[in-house]
Amino acid sequence: MSKIYCYVDESGQHTQGDFFSVAAVIVKTVEMRDSGENKLLEVERTTGKGSTKWTKTHYRKKVRHLKTIATLSELKHCLFYSIYTDTRDYVGATVDTIARMIQQQVTDVEIHELIVVVDGLDKQERQQITKRLKQARVVYKKVRGTRDEGSAWIRLADAIAGFSWDIYEDKPYTQNLHSDLQQFGFFIQLEK
Repeated sequence: MSKIYCYVDESGQHTQGDFFSVAAVIVKTVEMRDSGENKLLEVERTTGKGSTKWTKTHYRKKVRHLKTIATLSELKHCLFYSIYTDTRDYVGATVDTIARMIQQQVTDVEIHELIVVVDGLDKQERQQITKRLKQARVVYKKVRGTRDEGSAWIRLADAIAGFSWDIYEDKPYTQNLHSDLQQFGFFIQLEK
């Protein structure tokens, strides 16, 4: 049985429902998780981003970071995001993103154990997410929370969620970079 990891972060709760973005990174093997963690740490180091949250990172470092991420071929078709407007159902939006990504990336014939890791997840939110994942018929082994400081994978999800927020705000650095990343399969928007 293969393990599949899904790392999730969000952006936009501060808009009170006007804009909400959920980012999800799918990691399809334990080997990818382990070797990818080391590569992501190296990318953070060489681009100068470090473990800094996306919102506190200078735009030049953001550009370097994302362009370097796009050189990691194993991450192609693994970085997803969804945009929601006019909703405060943040748990529902999170589950919807996870479910759509899993349905798109994992075929029925694959036997897997899905482990979902969500940034900043408390006990009550974890219970809500597990209940809604069951309702969405997403088979999982475990749902747990973590913090940005603990995982390069969660920091990558933070970067994707933050980048989608920067796109929404129409920050100049995003315009060409966004289309380039999408063209090469590194920043995939999940359509509703």
